[in-house]
Amino acid sequence: MGSALGRQVIAVAATGLLFGVAGHAARQHEDDAQLVKKLSASRHTIVDGIRQAEKADGPAISAKFEMKGDQLMLSVYTAKQGREKDAEHNTLMELIGPATDPSWKPETEVFADKEHIARSAMQLTLMQLSRMSLADAIKKAESQQSGIVYSAIPAVQGGRPVVDVVVAMRDGQSKHVMIDLK
Repeated sequence: MGSALGRQVIAVAATGLLFGVAGHAARQHEDDAQLVKKLSASRHTIVDGIRQAEKADGPAISAKFEMKGDQLMLSVYTAKQGREKDAEHNTLMELIGPATDPSWKPETEVFADKEHIARSAMQLTLMQLSRMSLADAIKKAESQQSGIVYSAIPAVQGGRPVVDVVVAMRDGQSKHVMIDLK
C-alpha cells in the first residue's frame, strides 16, 4: 500500500511537472510571438549590439532581443577579461538597452546573483571551446536561414558545444539553427 501511494505521489508530481513545463513552453511561445512582431521596430541588429558591446566590455558570450514590458530590448552578455580567463577570474556582465532608440545606449550589470553567474559561466566555457566568435556563429546561421536573428545562446547538444541561433522568418514563425562551435 505504501508503494502504491508512493507511485501516486510520483505520478501527481510528474503530471504537475509536465503541465508546468507545458505551461512555460506556451508562455515562451506567446512571448516569442510578441517579440517577433516587434523586431521590425529595432534600429539595431543583434550583431550591431555585439560589436558595440565588445569594443569596451570584452567578447560577447550570448545575445538576444527580449521584451521588458512593451519595450523591445537588446541584451548582450560579455566576459570583460576575455575568453582566455575562466569565469572565476572574469567579470561576467550584461549590457541591455532599448533596441528602438536611434543609438543603443545599454545599461551595464555585473552579475552577482547565482542564476546569472551560473548561466554566463556556462556560456563562457562553451565559447572557450571554439575559435569562432558569437558574431561569426550568427553570420553562419544567417547563411543557412534567412530572416532576423533574435537570439544566439551557447548550449550543449549531443555532447557538443553549439550556439542555438533563433531566426524570425517572414511568416512570423521562428526557426532554431544550431551552429557547431567545433
